[in-house]
Amino acid sequence: MKFFFYADNLNPTQLKRRAPEHQFVANAYLPDHAIHFCRWSSQWRSGLASVSPSPGERVWGIIADVTDEDLKILDTFEDEVPPNAFRHVQVSVIKEDGEKELVITHIAAPIGKFKPKEHYLEWVIKGVTHWKLPEECLESWKSFTPK
Repeated sequence: MKFFFYADNLNPTQLKRRAPEHQFVANAYLPDHAIHFCRWSSQWRSGLASVSPSPGERVWGIIADVTDEDLKILDTFEDEVPPNAFRHVQVSVIKEDGEKELVITHIAAPIGKFKPKEHYLEWVIKGVTHWKLPEECLESWKSFTPK
């Protein structure tokens, strides 16, 4: 199954723990969506990123093939927040070559607005640079840094 990863799951250390059998497919973006921080993570002591519709914006990430076992592990880690806090959603992303791809991703059920902490953002940025995502992605994540 093809899965679109964004935010903290881009970090290669975390991705290896949460989807150990994943196989990288491509860099891609989710059109007409933006990052927002609508859940609180007690593990991170930080706002937790998700995506929401936002015309004209885009969220960069990666597409990876994951196994059913990867998906179970990924969902178990997501249980760090209450059950059903994240749901799997089928979305259409656009790969760097311009080709559309139908994939699954996870989207949070919002419970409020929370601020991300610097250590959480640094973790995400390590993933952004690891996958060589575009400069606009890096700048977007840096823009969330608390002033």
